[in-house]
Amino acid sequence: MKITPLLPIVLTLATAAFVSSLSADTMSVPSSADAAFTFEVPAKWSPKLNADDESVEATAPDGHVYLSSWLVTGSDMKELSGDIAKTLTDSMSKVDAGQQEETYALNGIDFTVIKGTGTDKREGGKVKFQVALFSAGGEKVGIFYADYDADAPADTTDVLQGIIKSIKVKK
Repeated sequence: MKITPLLPIVLTLATAAFVSSLSADTMSVPSSADAAFTFEVPAKWSPKLNADDESVEATAPDGHVYLSSWLVTGSDMKELSGDIAKTLTDSMSKVDAGQQEETYALNGIDFTVIKGTGTDKREGGKVKFQVALFSAGGEKVGIFYADYDADAPADTTDVLQGIIKSIKVKK
């Protein structure tokens, strides 16, 4: 009995499964018609554009990571810290003291990233969060928020970092 003809079929199916796991949706904020910035989210994270508040949300299939991104314009700048505080309050029952702030450049964009920890409001476990702020052209500021289980698998948090690294401001 020869099994050699089966090998190409198995390899084709394995390759197709691998490639489909890598497929990503390009998400545009505030909308695809008027994108200030874009980023790539794996399709299996089920990213969704909320047209009402012009934000994007996604959750990792294993539930370990939640992300949201939106845009604040010059007239709303006073609300920037309020937006971030509300997002943290909506997600966490407690935000621990001692947030860290760092700045770096990526894809020609200067990011300010605030990282911290807290307690998840829904499940009660420890989570980490990061909020990235960056100029999205003119008086626009892009906001990328993510929270993830403190014990989330490394491959899941690696995907999150890949999403952040894919942020591109539209010129």
